[in-house]
Amino acid sequence: MAWSVPPLNPLHVFEVASRVGSFTKAAEVLSVSPSAVSRQIAALESFLDVRLFRRARDGNVLTEVGEEYYRAIAPAFDTITSVTDRIKRAQDSAPLSVRVPSTFAVRFLISRLSEFRKEHPGTNVRIITGFGPVDFVREDVDISIQVGSGDWPGTESKMLFANWVQPMCSPKLFKDGQPIHHIDELLGYRLLISNNRPTDWIDWMTAAGRLDFPLDHMEIIEFPNSLLANQAAAEGLGIVIGQVPVLGPEFAEQAMVRLFDKPIRQGSYYAVWRAETGPSRKARQFLSWLQRQLDPVLARLPQDSAAA
Repeated sequence: MAWSVPPLNPLHVFEVASRVGSFTKAAEVLSVSPSAVSRQIAALESFLDVRLFRRARDGNVLTEVGEEYYRAIAPAFDTITSVTDRIKRAQDSAPLSVRVPSTFAVRFLISRLSEFRKEHPGTNVRIITGFGPVDFVREDVDISIQVGSGDWPGTESKMLFANWVQPMCSPKLFKDGQPIHHIDELLGYRLLISNNRPTDWIDWMTAAGRLDFPLDHMEIIEFPNSLLANQAAAEGLGIVIGQVPVLGPEFAEQAMVRLFDKPIRQGSYYAVWRAETGPSRKARQFLSWLQRQLDPVLARLPQDSAAA
């Protein structure tokens, strides 16, 4: 025998109208018109084939059957409300997990997180570092900031900024304080590379039209990630292919200088979330705040590396 489950929206309207004792008050609680309340009650009465309210001098009052029905369903709505509130409170107290590349975390995000806490004091943010596409099935992540084309299965994304890269190094690396202006001058220097981005120098030389450059004869030091490679470059150990937007503050402080004025684009930075659920309220707040933090930084960059 099939269960006789009533239409839930009319049932909800009936519970509210019975509890507050008036169609007009129920309409105010539900933010609908009194006629909409009447239609929902009529739909439930049609389903049950019974009168739940009768008209009286003071308005609509419950019939005997309606009173019995209300007493039976009211505890269920109390339980639903209680459980829902408990889940929402738990969700509000849970931290927002944001997965980011280590370079982006250290060079850009961490120093600004205190500003987010001031705007949203009730939201805790948990930073997880990771490179490459996120796996939402295996990783406990709400949002991932990652580089690519924006096309990852099972996800939705929003582009944050273009990922422009080019050779850069510390000014103290230059011999006699004179910067280098020609690609062939790299032969006198050490190159640095991240294992996360092993083709950086090949990609850049290809875009610069220098497939003849003898990279296989160069002294190259490899690092586990871009954060360490960039830090080594800032300390004067060698020349790295750096991400221009992420390392913007280093340019302003002259800790790193860009070489050759030949940036190339390697995809873009995206904010990524599960397609099936969409971004949560806290995630939307974080992304809105993050975009406001990015806008002035991107605006200060040279146009060749700030354009999308």
